[in-house]
Amino acid sequence: MANTRVIRRLTTADDQATFLNSYFVCANRPPERQVFLRSVADDMFPRSHTAAYFLNGEMVGGYCLVLRPPLTELRLLPEDVRKSHPFLRNASEADMVSIPMLWLNKDLRGARHSVFLWKHMLTTIADTGRKYLLYGYQLHEQRTWKLYKRAAHPTNLYEGILANGGNGGVDYVPIQRLSRQIAFLAKFSQRHMVPETAAIPV
Repeated sequence: MANTRVIRRLTTADDQATFLNSYFVCANRPPERQVFLRSVADDMFPRSHTAAYFLNGEMVGGYCLVLRPPLTELRLLPEDVRKSHPFLRNASEADMVSIPMLWLNKDLRGARHSVFLWKHMLTTIADTGRKYLLYGYQLHEQRTWKLYKRAAHPTNLYEGILANGGNGGVDYVPIQRLSRQIAFLAKFSQRHMVPETAAIPV
């Protein structure tokens, strides 16, 4: 029997709490590294598009996009960077989307499931009509942030100690640049017969 999979937007507090806790487990974040995100979660989720990937009814991954200010990734930056960086002084938060959470159970991180989740997320981001995507990264997760930088060719806003206590950075990338990645993932999906069973609007 084939696996039943779907990406569904989460709207209830219970689902969002399950999503947050699952993210921390998947990302291997110790309690002291969970404080920042837990402190902003209740305020963040109502301003976000949070979608979970369900495989045979079990939540196994997902992503959270903050659509309205304040953007979570900007809150990770030191205050002097937020006030003085030329990009942040000239671009409006209303033109940005940020990704505070993206996760997939480690035993599912092959092409089949990763492509399904990434294509859905990038398409949703493109459909927001915003200009810029912001994301954060941790320097010790070298494989992850090198993949992001190689795929998106972003511009770095800051690298150092973040407000969540981690040693990492925040990048931004023009969303129009993601069209190439979306097209690649779409072709990959067709070539390897990775069906899309759900499309969740923003």
